[in-house]
Amino acid sequence: MKLALMSGNLLSSAEMRSEGFEAVQMFFGGGAVGDATDPSAEDIDKVLQAADIALAAMTLHVDLVGPKGMVQDDVARLVRCVEKTAALAGRFGDNARPVLVWHPSGYPEGGVDDQAVFEGLCTGLTTACATAERLGIVIAVEMTRAGSVDGAERFLRLQDRVGSRALKVCMDAANFAPDRTPLVRAVRMLGPDIAIAHGKDARFAENGEVVDYGPTGSGCLDYPTYIGALQEWTQVPYFVLEYYRNRDDLLSARDVVRACL
Repeated sequence: MKLALMSGNLLSSAEMRSEGFEAVQMFFGGGAVGDATDPSAEDIDKVLQAADIALAAMTLHVDLVGPKGMVQDDVARLVRCVEKTAALAGRFGDNARPVLVWHPSGYPEGGVDDQAVFEGLCTGLTTACATAERLGIVIAVEMTRAGSVDGAERFLRLQDRVGSRALKVCMDAANFAPDRTPLVRAVRMLGPDIAIAHGKDARFAENGEVVDYGPTGSGCLDYPTYIGALQEWTQVPYFVLEYYRNRDDLLSARDVVRACL
C-alpha cells in the first residue's frame, strides 16, 4: 500500500517522491454541468510527469438522486466521466484498472421518497457501470454518513442490485466510523471490493454528530486498527491522505500512517 495525496500545491513536484508520495488523486468538475472545468489529459500529464508519480484515481462529486429518485443529468455526467477516466488509461500506476471515485453529496431533503432514492441509485449506477465494464474501469463509491450511500450495508444492497464487477468501494473510515458499521467489520465485509482508501480524521460532539473533519491523527479514528484491517483484508494499492490544511499537517499525517504500516 503506497502513499498518495489529493491534488494541490503544498509540495513541489520535486518533493513528492522524496517525501514519500507516489501518486495523486485528481478531480473532475463537480455537479451535472462540471464539464467546462474538467482537467484535460494534457493538464493531468503535466502534473504526473513533473513529479514522476501515478494517478491514484479521478474523482467526481455528483448526487445521482434527488428527493424523488434518479436525476438523469447527474447520471449522464457520471457516464461522461467514466468515459474520460477510461481515456486516461496507462496513468494509474499499481491500480489493476483505472479508478473513478464517485462521491455522493448529502442525502436528499424535502418530501423525500426513500424507496425512490434507493431505486434511483440502483438504476443510475447500473447505467454507469455498464459503460465502466465495457471500457475497463471501476467506479469506487465513497461512503459518507450523511450521504445516499452511508455505510457498508447500503453499499452491499446496491452491489447486489446492480450486479456489476465495475462497482467498487472507496474506503474512508472517518466517513462512517464509529457511528456506523464497526470499522474492522466494514473493512472485512468489503475487503475484495475496496479499490482505494482515504486517510483523514473526525471529531464528534457528545450527541454523536461530527464536529469537524481534519487530517490523520487529529481526531478519534483508530489508525493502527484501520491500517491493520486494510492490510489484512484488502489489496489496496494507494492510501490517499486528505484534509490537511498546511504542509505540517500533511507530513504529520504521513508519519502517522507510516508508523502503522
